[in-house]
Amino acid sequence: MKPSLAVSPTEHPDVAAPELELSLGASRSWRFGVDLFEDVTSASFTRWIKTHLNDHRILVVMTPTVYRLYSQQLSACWSVLDVEPRVFVLACTEITKSIDAVMAVCRQAQEADIDRRGVLVSIGGGVCSDIVGLAASLLRRGISHVRIPTTLIGQVDAGIGLKGGVNFGVLKSYIGCFYPPKAVAVIPTFLRTLSEDGILQGIAEIVKLACVCDSALFEDVEATVTDLTRTRFQEPEAVAKKVLRRSISGMLTQLSENPFETVTLERAVDFGHTLSHPLEAATGYQLHHGFAVAIDIAFSAILASRLSLITEREALRIVHLLTNAGLPIYHAKLDGSLVEGAFDATKKHRNGALNLVVPTGIGRHTFVKDTNCLSMSLIGETIEYLQKASHTTARLPVDDAIRNQHENARNALRL
Repeated sequence: MKPSLAVSPTEHPDVAAPELELSLGASRSWRFGVDLFEDVTSASFTRWIKTHLNDHRILVVMTPTVYRLYSQQLSACWSVLDVEPRVFVLACTEITKSIDAVMAVCRQAQEADIDRRGVLVSIGGGVCSDIVGLAASLLRRGISHVRIPTTLIGQVDAGIGLKGGVNFGVLKSYIGCFYPPKAVAVIPTFLRTLSEDGILQGIAEIVKLACVCDSALFEDVEATVTDLTRTRFQEPEAVAKKVLRRSISGMLTQLSENPFETVTLERAVDFGHTLSHPLEAATGYQLHHGFAVAIDIAFSAILASRLSLITEREALRIVHLLTNAGLPIYHAKLDGSLVEGAFDATKKHRNGALNLVVPTGIGRHTFVKDTNCLSMSLIGETIEYLQKASHTTARLPVDDAIRNQHENARNALRL
């Protein structure tokens, strides 16, 4: 594009020169697919590997656990490629999710002589894909990256989105990018070796989506959450596959409507993500992300009930699903000061509006846009209710759980 240039004639120096106007319009479209495979050894996954990675220089970044459990099987996958990838084992936790980790990946890419056509491959959880995605966006001003998430939270949320990012001090994902992957492969059999905590973190993200967007998904999880957790999403097989597919499809649908957050800053998938980030940071990231999300979901549901935006029974149905799954609904660091600070930080991130996502029914939601209706006494009562309700025995029928939660909280509070 050649910009137009206008200047005043030199023979008329007293005539004011018009402003120099330069403009450039540019756009870029992105498209990537999420494919599900039966197993890492399946022929279809091998074909996927060859399609997306053949004839490229490749740096594979995987976590130590993935390397220990699956390096042999993955080596067989790489054998179909014409160029053997370089493998970098990187310890990935929220505590180490920093720009230093991104630079470590970049150094490995340099040593592997990754060129402009090179591809980074992340094999691990959401932290791994966050670090690798940000590194890919920086290397040579952007090279391709591919994700193979091995955790449930990665397969239904972090690994199928467009973002990459790292923490900056106590600010979670403060440094980041919108940089979609070239492709994503979801292999549910990776979940067999996941810890129970790892499964529960992913369930929190599934519940997040179900609460505000998909009542049928909520009912499926509600009916089978104990078995899904116990079997690491292997049984009941039909339900496990349905929940995974519906969760992934729902998340992609939500993201496709506003992929780069330029259309609106009202996002249903921000449900459970207002208090959770500050709560994680307040614990020094000892509280896992999915657990913080569960607490945020419980807080938002009870708060919505107190604002008469959702019925008491539906709010407690959400809370009961969390407790029945074994997820927390309260943490000692959750207090009025943390909530107030989280609201202030959120408004900075959402262009001055709180946009607090709250359920108005199972599968429905609205946005609380400012804090005028959220008094500190209301917030305090909501927190106190959750503290008392958190002592309720889990895995009870919902009506029994509701009665027990009321009995535990009634002395000080009333919904």
